[in-house]
Amino acid sequence: MRPFVILVAILNCNIGFSQWAIKSPGLFDPIEVFSIGFVNQNTLVAGGHSILVQENTLGIPIKDSVYLFHTNNSGNDWESLKVPFGNNAFLTSLSTPSPDVWYIGGLINLANVKLIRTIDHGLNWKDITPPLSSTGSWISLINFYNSESGIIICDPEANKFTIFHTENGGNTWSEIPEGTIPDANIGEYTIRGQALGDHIWFTTNNGRIFKSSDKGFHWEAFQTILPNLEKVSFSDTLNGIALYGFVTLDFNTSPIIITADGGKTWKTLNITPLGPKTGIFGASYIPNSSYIMLTTAKNSLLTGDFATWISPDRGETWQQISSGENIYTINFLDAETGWGGEGQQFAHPTRMFQYTGSPLVGLFSDKVLQADWEVFPNPATDRVQVRIKEDKPAAYLLLVNDLQGKLILRKDWDGVDMLDLDLGACASGMYTVTLASKEGKAVRKLVAAR
Repeated sequence: MRPFVILVAILNCNIGFSQWAIKSPGLFDPIEVFSIGFVNQNTLVAGGHSILVQENTLGIPIKDSVYLFHTNNSGNDWESLKVPFGNNAFLTSLSTPSPDVWYIGGLINLANVKLIRTIDHGLNWKDITPPLSSTGSWISLINFYNSESGIIICDPEANKFTIFHTENGGNTWSEIPEGTIPDANIGEYTIRGQALGDHIWFTTNNGRIFKSSDKGFHWEAFQTILPNLEKVSFSDTLNGIALYGFVTLDFNTSPIIITADGGKTWKTLNITPLGPKTGIFGASYIPNSSYIMLTTAKNSLLTGDFATWISPDRGETWQQISSGENIYTINFLDAETGWGGEGQQFAHPTRMFQYTGSPLVGLFSDKVLQADWEVFPNPATDRVQVRIKEDKPAAYLLLVNDLQGKLILRKDWDGVDMLDLDLGACASGMYTVTLASKEGKAVRKLVAAR
């Protein structure tokens, strides 16, 4: 048996713990990262705009500042560029079917919709805006299946949602005919959308979800249990989540709902650890899994507290895995490839965040880690030790959470030396200790008896 060297870690409820690698896209004009589009595991395009933001309020665009930045090597190198939209513009949606071909939708001066295309990764742009008859339309979703074939979803005109298809990269458009989508309610407009293969969903300010199973040619609408919806994320054609649309942190309606039948029926998730004055910024299902990731802001949109949470069971239970990162937008290509984009800040240049937990650790795995490990003494008073009975080092992640899921300690560990944990200022009670690696994860209960 090898000798053990004891390492000391202090449990402190106020320390920040990172699960993200900070990446700088080289953009010095701070923006809110609004959208992230994947081309493949190594290549992504992200973009956003400058908005007026206060401690608890999201506002309108404030200058000519729609930017894109892209990487072809997983964020090691970036190119950034200003998008030629004009003054006071929102980026509303983007689609990146290839490393060179991107489609970008925006709204200028809160009135004029614009859709542009590049075929040379942003060097030149062409206006391909479809024939919309009214101003103020919002492109809630652009989805191109390849460089030529795609769909865009816009706000209603005369109580009819305007949805266009193209087969030639937007040079010409065809609108879906009458009777293929339910009418819009008075004052109803689109917010955000998602495409997953042939299936498409979009949300509205009336709390409705619209769904198509044939690439947007025919639609059905479902009323949810929330009065207003913003982001939507589906893991597969049946399981999805949707967020309540908010502009301040001080709201009283449940912020998240979940469906298991493609959007027909929904139930509310009670996320107890979040508490009052907490906004859910980002929400993403891990594709083809039961895992959900949330990023949240509590008390202030500018200074936080900020946190990252995961649920392994479609929102029934939650575990905080990170704190300190202001992540407004998140998107996962698969369990190994996830990115977040920072919310509007003014103190430093724009940041992107690369998820570092998988495949290094098994937080997004249902496999049980087959490791001989122990936590002792248990119950514990002031100190507790963690030991793995293995002779070969490996990459492990150790998390300690309270029963509400709040993160108390995060430790990257090679498993060679025994960990000696100081319970510090943490209160008496029950905690969970999670040990994860690329082989899966295992959980122990820990009782602190001070």
